Amino acid sequence: MTTVFRRAYAGLRWLLVGTAVAAAVVGLSAVLSAVATGGPDDHTVAFRSVAADRSLAADTGISRQQAIDKALAAVPGGQVTSIQLDTDQGVAVWEVELTTPAGVEHDVTIDADSGQVRAVVDPD
Repeated sequence: MTTVFRRAYAGLRWLLVGTAVAAAVVGLSAVLSAVATGGPDDHTVAFRSVAADRSLAADTGISRQQAIDKALAAVPGGQVTSIQLDTDQGVAVWEVELTTPAGVEHDVTIDADSGQVRAVVDPD
C-alpha cells in the first residue's frame, strides 16, 4: 500500500514540477516579448507622445465641422467619407476624404489652426 502512495506522490511531484517550469517559460516569454516589442515602458530616442496628439485636438483653431465645410468648398459636390485630426510635419491638420458623385476620391488636408487648405490630392 505504501508503494502505491509513493508512486502516486512521485507522479504528482513531477506533474507539479512540470507545471511550474511551464509557467516560468510562459512568463519569461511574455517578458521577453514585451521588451523586444517595446512594451509599455519603451524609452527610445524616437519616442512620440500620444498625449501631444490629444492636446492638438483640444487646441485646434477650427472645429471638425469647419474643416468639413472647407473640404466641401475645395471639392464641390463631394461627400465626406472620413475625417481625422493628424499631424503633418509637426503641424496639426484635418485630413478629409471625399468622394464625388462620379466616384472619384479626393484627400483634402486642412491646417487645423488657420483653416487654410494645404493640399487637395486627386487620384489622376
